[in-house]
Amino acid sequence: MESILAPDRTSDRSPATRCDWVDQLRGWAILVMIEVHSTNVWLDLKSRPDWLNYLNGLVAPSFLTAAGFSLVVSTFRKDGAIKPFKDTMRRYLFILACAYALHAPGLTLADWTVLATDQKWRELFKIDVLQCIIFSLLVLQGVARLIRRPRVVTWVALGLALYIPLVSPFLWAHGVADGLWLPIRGFFNGNVDRGVQALFPLFPWLSFVAFGAFLGGAYRFARQEADGEGRAKWTEGRFLLALAAFGLVLLLAGHATKEGILWGGHWVQVNGVWFDQTRYGSFTWNELQAMGNTTLPSVAERLGWICLAGSAMGAVERLRPRWKGQNVFAAASHESLLIYMFHLNLIFGVMLSQPVMDLMGWQWNSQGWAFTLSMAALTIAISLGFALWWQTVRRNPPRMKELQRFAVSALALWFLCGNWWTFRHYLRSPELAREPYVFLNSARERKGLPPTPDGLCRNPDEYFAEAAARGIKLNDTAKAKIREQILSRK
Repeated sequence: MESILAPDRTSDRSPATRCDWVDQLRGWAILVMIEVHSTNVWLDLKSRPDWLNYLNGLVAPSFLTAAGFSLVVSTFRKDGAIKPFKDTMRRYLFILACAYALHAPGLTLADWTVLATDQKWRELFKIDVLQCIIFSLLVLQGVARLIRRPRVVTWVALGLALYIPLVSPFLWAHGVADGLWLPIRGFFNGNVDRGVQALFPLFPWLSFVAFGAFLGGAYRFARQEADGEGRAKWTEGRFLLALAAFGLVLLLAGHATKEGILWGGHWVQVNGVWFDQTRYGSFTWNELQAMGNTTLPSVAERLGWICLAGSAMGAVERLRPRWKGQNVFAAASHESLLIYMFHLNLIFGVMLSQPVMDLMGWQWNSQGWAFTLSMAALTIAISLGFALWWQTVRRNPPRMKELQRFAVSALALWFLCGNWWTFRHYLRSPELAREPYVFLNSARERKGLPPTPDGLCRNPDEYFAEAAARGIKLNDTAKAKIREQILSRK
């Protein structure tokens, strides 16, 4: 492969037009996120080492930080004037629609009717990473349009990044925000309420987006604003060194204090309940377990790793040889929303659909490393290939519009006709159902089976007999997990 060494750009003070290291960070984050989801759904819990859990825990913060980075840069013009919000709002609404579509009962009429359950309707309001990004950006957009001065907005963003994790532990105490209107309930904490658990509540995850906005504002000041001679204030190399130094300080400070800040108090028993009296206040053991990742030191430690990773990616990007062809990580960055939506539907909508799991004989958290890594690699390859193909389509606007019209038509047809076979599957075999569909007891009655409170079977042998009759292959691990799930219904 032919390669040409890039010229030395570390000392170049030409104003930057795009930040390479953020593109690389976002690209890596979205691809590693596929590994995270593959690990979470397939790998046996006993095979998952602590270091992998820690590494996977850095992916979402990286994605959120990268999302916040462009806010100050894209909101203000070079002269400091603020840009109109119309186009930005349209993009936010599209992403928000995608976010809620992922947690809707489904994408078919069958999912919204016969296959819908009360729990699925409540899950519509779960706060996931896309909701967190958009609502965080809306908060920061409000700040930017109220202040209207990019440098001040940059420092206010840093203040928010510090303030949010200072108050977050209090919001994670037991019972806080329970009973609030479900569409906003998940903004406050990730405690389970009415069967719904927010995955990325704004407290503390807004702090990562706000810190990204601070970094974006700092980059705008140091690398994009030109002086009287048309040069940037800092070189790219100087900014990357400062980013690495800042990240190292955050990492060391956060790591040194994250345990002591919550667990460094003394335990006192009050009315038979033990409380750890900390500098934050008094919390139970369960509350401390839930709020461990919400504190300022924990957030600072993860932000430190993100800064170090970003500086390293920036250095590599400036010094590496230039190869012909597409940069897959840049492509993943530019099509991050597409990859995110595509791989979730591929994993959870296809690979983990109940008919496919019954056919293949795999279950959640029932596989080893070889299977899990193979599925992760396959999903990454398919998702990335789809994103690269779509980038080529973008270069031909007429063809892109034609494909978009075809996709909308196909989606409409799928909405009307799709997933009725799942309804038929459970109508014939109600013993195999995992969700309490309204028709299950009627289906059980037709087969001469006794009714149950929610239509779900309570006897593992009943499940296994029907699975054998339908030719569904289950290994010992899958059978053990299914038996455990069924017995837990009692």
